[in-house]
Amino acid sequence: MENLTEKQLLGVKMMHEFFGQDLFDALKANSRDDLPSKVGAEYIAETCFSSYARPGLSFQQRSLMNIAMLIALNRGPELRIHIRAALNNGLQEEQITEACRHAMVYCGVPAGRDALSVASEIFEERKLANKRAEGAKLS
Repeated sequence: MENLTEKQLLGVKMMHEFFGQDLFDALKANSRDDLPSKVGAEYIAETCFSSYARPGLSFQQRSLMNIAMLIALNRGPELRIHIRAALNNGLQEEQITEACRHAMVYCGVPAGRDALSVASEIFEERKLANKRAEGAKLS
């Protein structure tokens, strides 16, 4: 993204803070370098993430809202990103799991079960990564 507006720059800053360095870098590395992708990224920075600078909700609260909405919309790939962000923002596995469980009431059991499955995979990935990091420190 080049020649960004002030609002887009604010959005990029909020994305970086919300996702954390590692997830932000991974998302950036996996983005495509074509016109539609660039237009989409600029739009997301300007309209979505610039709003994260508004007062009233913490990143943790926004994370829980994002998880619930993504479950309702059945957006698995995006849900994966936002569960990782929620963990980076300090939410506990229990809180994320309870949000998925609670979503079953309003979104249906299949949507909630899919979300619980996604959460379980991410929790396991994170535990394995932490074990690898601990092993590397001991070496």
